[in-house]
Amino acid sequence: MIESVISLEPPGAWISSLLKEFDVEIKILNTLPYGKSGVQDLIELKLNGQDVETVKTYLEGIKDIELVELELLESDKAIGVVKCSECFGCRELLSAECFLVSARSMADGRLEYTIISSQNACLRKLMAKLEAAKASPKLVKMKKLSKEEMLTDNQEKIVKMAYQRGYYDFPKCIGVKDLAKIFSISPATLSEILRRGQKKIIESYFESR
Repeated sequence: MIESVISLEPPGAWISSLLKEFDVEIKILNTLPYGKSGVQDLIELKLNGQDVETVKTYLEGIKDIELVELELLESDKAIGVVKCSECFGCRELLSAECFLVSARSMADGRLEYTIISSQNACLRKLMAKLEAAKASPKLVKMKKLSKEEMLTDNQEKIVKMAYQRGYYDFPKCIGVKDLAKIFSISPATLSEILRRGQKKIIESYFESR
């Protein structure tokens, strides 16, 4: 598996429009197909003093955006969903057999996508699509993931279940003992699996920044 960081400047994308209008920072946490040629993005916004309702109203006025849901997590951070019927960039990622790990806005107005692909051919296919769309793509970084850097199947299954059952919520919706019962293992074993899995996720996050 190959992890790559690609910098690009998507023409006409809602993210580019938002960055030109407001001093905000954007992270794309997840992307799913929407309709025939659109996507729905789960996003996190660092508002830098901007009013969340003003930002929401601006997004709703952008062509091709069909739905915007934004909710404040704290005074200067919001999370939400943007559904767009025609969206450049992420749709190309989805069709190029690459997996989006994260995306974030940069100070120069460009975007950085961190992606994982199974082979170089998938990455070359994506870069060709971005070039054809005049997005000025640049390969910032590329490395082959070692087994030590990837979650094992068991780690992924347990961390995902912990997330879905609200273990990481505040207050917690489920504790270690109840999670351990689901997998028929001891609380001590489950805690160690969670700790190792979380460490890999955190390492991957900070290395990509």
